[in-house]
Amino acid sequence: MQLTRAIGNCLLGLAALCAPQAYAAGACPQAPGPAYQGALFDAMAQIESSQSPDMVLQVMRGANVEQMALFARLHHRRSGERNVLQAGRIAPDRIVMGAPKAFHERDDLDAGFVKRTLEDISTHHYAFVGEIMFTHGDKTHGEQTAAGERYVDPLGTGVQRLIGGLKALRIPVMTHWEVYDWERDWPRASEFYGRYPEQIFIWPHAGFAHAKQVDEVLARHANVVVTLSKKEHDQRALSDNEKAVRLGPALIDACSIFRPEWKELLVRYQDRLMFATDAHKDFRWRKYGEVVSIWRGILGQLPAEVADKIAYRNAHRVYAAR
Repeated sequence: MQLTRAIGNCLLGLAALCAPQAYAAGACPQAPGPAYQGALFDAMAQIESSQSPDMVLQVMRGANVEQMALFARLHHRRSGERNVLQAGRIAPDRIVMGAPKAFHERDDLDAGFVKRTLEDISTHHYAFVGEIMFTHGDKTHGEQTAAGERYVDPLGTGVQRLIGGLKALRIPVMTHWEVYDWERDWPRASEFYGRYPEQIFIWPHAGFAHAKQVDEVLARHANVVVTLSKKEHDQRALSDNEKAVRLGPALIDACSIFRPEWKELLVRYQDRLMFATDAHKDFRWRKYGEVVSIWRGILGQLPAEVADKIAYRNAHRVYAAR
């Protein structure tokens, strides 16, 4: 098992190294074309205590990002909640605040988390609920769990209590689940989405899915919208290569050109997809401008009307930003 995982990770690493070399060697048949120059709304970013409001606003200005949906990572010693609230006070026209993301929830959402989240939404006027980690495989740069994943049942009693408490508020909820165990997780996620047709759910990173899986989710549930964060590259960070190989490819190939199935999907669901970076840990914030630049190149390959929706207008509508 360990040998298989090591070989798989090596192959994934070699692919990452080869991609820019192929482009530099002139192996690419065409250049991507002019980059998108329009407005950007980053539909998903998160901070801890080490990431200051000034830093967030500085990188936004540097990358010409107009607005951002920002939420805190709730850690005992490094919670980012205070910084999110401060960022919202400093730049209310640019920062849309979301309720914090917890890391200790397992199997179901506990009553304390549900109570706190609903109270915080009322107190701080949060515009959305940050990521609930329904299915999250261990990453090489993060926590390594005995089970190899964090898991919360979307049909759990605590989850239902939270969604029921949001009914009158009509704010979106981020539902993080990854497709490495599609047969286990998709039926329960689908039942969950189907129980609450009036509730808007945001599916971060398109679940690292294949285009056909995203198509199935969006075709079946009109109340689901998707952030495309981290889909600018193949997802190579899972600790378990057996999980990693079940995930879908990036939107673009090694030459930064749209894969046809993804371009078709983005055009078809142009009203339900959102640009996002998911900047969170320091290493992601340090390369914020680089990630945004890649995304401008991706968006530039779409029809102008489609690019405008995915880059800005859809997020502005979903978060009811003013």
